[in-house]
Amino acid sequence: MKNYFLTAKEYVADHKKQFITWGSVVLGTAFVVVGLALFSYNTPKEPAVVYEPATACELFTLDDAKTFLGSQTINGVVTAPIQAGNVADSKCGYSDGKADTAHAVVIALAVRSGINDQGIAANKDGFATGKATAGTQTVNDLGDAAYFNPANGQLNILKESTWIILSYGPGADSSNNSLGDTIKVAKKLFE
Repeated sequence: MKNYFLTAKEYVADHKKQFITWGSVVLGTAFVVVGLALFSYNTPKEPAVVYEPATACELFTLDDAKTFLGSQTINGVVTAPIQAGNVADSKCGYSDGKADTAHAVVIALAVRSGINDQGIAANKDGFATGKATAGTQTVNDLGDAAYFNPANGQLNILKESTWIILSYGPGADSSNNSLGDTIKVAKKLFE
């Protein structure tokens, strides 16, 4: 056994440089792997998309808008869902196509989709805060909950993971938007 230890000691002494080199390589590689793992773990990540966000112009199409605005309807605003934290926002707007924009009638739709449970909670909180604003009117039989804000002419609808804000009326002054007319447009969303 003593010979074995002496032979091993001689081998280590003869190959000391190689042991140091390979030891350094293994130790360096371990530091790099641990560093990358820590960096990856501590890097802020976008919230995971659990629920597919809605696209406003898919919920309410150009053909849907023509039902209310006529055959000359044009699509002016289109945005695909843009993720911001736990929600994704999408917008869509239509106009009756009149050259005199001061008298144009428009349909504007903003859709805020909760992409995960935190986003759904944020939508519910924001919706409740808006509904608590003085002068809003509760609207029944639309989505899970709905209210109309006559000051800005907007109908707000909460349905599952999505908060929909809809305006329909004269583009120059949305405070003239009619609740009855806006409800008719909103019902087209849920057909």
